[in-house]
Amino acid sequence: MDRKYRISKVFNNNVILVTDKNSNQELVLVGKGIGFGKKDGKKVILSESDIEKSFIAYDEKTKTEYFQLISQMNSNVLGVSEEIIALAEENLGRLNSHIHIALTDHIGFALDRIKMGMEISNPFIYEIKALYSEEFRVGLMAAEIIKDRLDVEISESEIGFITLHFHSARQNKKVNETLKDTKLIKDIIELIENELSVTIDNGDLIYTRLINHLRLSIQRLDEKKYIENPLLDSIKEQFKYSFAVAGKIGEYIKKEKNVDVPDDELGYLAFHIERINETKKLMKRNVTESNKK
Repeated sequence: MDRKYRISKVFNNNVILVTDKNSNQELVLVGKGIGFGKKDGKKVILSESDIEKSFIAYDEKTKTEYFQLISQMNSNVLGVSEEIIALAEENLGRLNSHIHIALTDHIGFALDRIKMGMEISNPFIYEIKALYSEEFRVGLMAAEIIKDRLDVEISESEIGFITLHFHSARQNKKVNETLKDTKLIKDIIELIENELSVTIDNGDLIYTRLINHLRLSIQRLDEKKYIENPLLDSIKEQFKYSFAVAGKIGEYIKKEKNVDVPDDELGYLAFHIERINETKKLMKRNVTESNKK
């Protein structure tokens, strides 16, 4: 079925901003070659086969902000950002519409920094990769689009920041909230390492299990969802030290997020801490026995 559109802006060969002549609705259209040879202000007729994806890039609250961005941002960067967002929604599901502003602005700023030789390292890259693996996978795909369309290679640190935007839009959260939770998890891991005098290898299965548990635990606290721990009494009795360490973490979370962490939640955390402690003891025994030989 063919539809009539008026082109508001050609972002690149694959992305255009249009007004649907029937509904008078402004849309971003993504499709291979859809913008090639097109001009701003011209009327076009497009068929469904021409359009891979169409969406509204803003709501009424953010309309002014989006059009300010369009007036200030390089069209190629706008087009690439919209291609990336379309790809992200294909892989991750519906994203909060504010990503069209937040991610586009971030990518534009990141590209400017890279051109000036001012790349920023990402101190949470290991946590981001482990916590948001699906989003990071799409971030790698986004890096390929940027390289292919703009001939700019972005670092793993930058991919990590793009990943945060994907996760935030997926959870309807602000990026700084996601970043705070990521930092909180990193701090908790360091606290556990200090308490147990151990270094947790971010490539180990123990690290992955711990970090994913902490992510879900913090999510439950944010959503005020409380779980029951049928083994709580046994954990308190058998894993006294680990539960005490979990209690310190609970106090830290309370200080950072102003929420009380229930004992049931601390019990599950203590179980993970105990596993790390036992692994450390086993490694020490193996080293001692090896030295004796």
